[in-house]
Amino acid sequence: MPELWIPYGSVETLVTIQAENLGVVAEPSEDGGSLDLERVGELAKASAKVFVCDTAPSTLEVLKRVAPSLGDLQGISFLSAAPKRIELAVPELKGRVVTLPPPLPTGEGGEPVYSPELTGGGAKLFLGSARPDPLFGIVDAKNEACMNWIARARGALGVSRQMEPSPFQKTEAYDAVDRLAEKIPEAKFVTVVPRGGKPRAAMEDAPFDAIKNAFAKVPVPPARGLVIGSGGRGYDDTLSSAIRGVWNVIEGVRKSGSVLMIAECSEGVGSTALEMLVTGRMGEGRRERQVEGIEDVFYLNKLKEEYDVLLLSGLPETYASSRLGFATAKGSGEAVGRILNRVGRSGKVNVVPRAAECLVEPS
Repeated sequence: MPELWIPYGSVETLVTIQAENLGVVAEPSEDGGSLDLERVGELAKASAKVFVCDTAPSTLEVLKRVAPSLGDLQGISFLSAAPKRIELAVPELKGRVVTLPPPLPTGEGGEPVYSPELTGGGAKLFLGSARPDPLFGIVDAKNEACMNWIARARGALGVSRQMEPSPFQKTEAYDAVDRLAEKIPEAKFVTVVPRGGKPRAAMEDAPFDAIKNAFAKVPVPPARGLVIGSGGRGYDDTLSSAIRGVWNVIEGVRKSGSVLMIAECSEGVGSTALEMLVTGRMGEGRRERQVEGIEDVFYLNKLKEEYDVLLLSGLPETYASSRLGFATAKGSGEAVGRILNRVGRSGKVNVVPRAAECLVEPS
């Protein structure tokens, strides 16, 4: 009986599916990429500030491997939204990573407000990992920089006009982020493309299509069931991240088929809109269209309308089941058993262990 290990937070959970029910396991091979760590080190040495844009394992691995080459690190400031996680992964940076929240916007205008650390003088390096996204097409270092450290950045995206999921397609929202990033002086953006949870490529100031083409495309015949692992720590920290990571692999299941989402969600739901939903504060008012993460509610509802969804997570049952309307399971054995019951004795179940690292195409 095949045993598959799916990343779940900082550990893995075992998924066991009978051979007669197991379809395709969409797990691209860890082939060689273009990981020029020497160049990343050169950019870091030449920078006054290094912005660590996320905590994906591939980002942390690149930083860990580059840090010893930076000498005593004097003269370089390291900034992150999660400094403790960065310092835990990279001991050389202990006590050196500073939290940088977005600036507090003032006035009634809707113009984006840049953090002074972004607009000040000196070379800046932004380091982050790429992942598919239904709103932006792809999230990269530019995207993370703008969303992390520019207040009112989301107001420039036109989210309410284009919420239909568009993974790996360059969208208006991505173009809007590009324009925001252009206003950051002396900036270099290094985007890491992961494979197997490790860095495969590190791309300097790469355009959308170059990043897109670095991801693996996996042909999969749609089945009655699909098991989706978000990718573990750095990808499944929140429900928002898990929901956004579904759309690039959803072609692996038939419409109205059964989907098992595996995501720890150790940091909760992950967006203001989802928080409003689980606390009963989400209404139908027009002003709520501008709430941060409102597209997450659209993606959630679309997923539940079009598929039979089961969630395996660490979210409280009150939130996951009562407020969000998910069917839930207490463990992977129970979850897989329920999926197999739904697809039937002869039904096939495809498995995507790391949805953040590939594009599933129907075959």
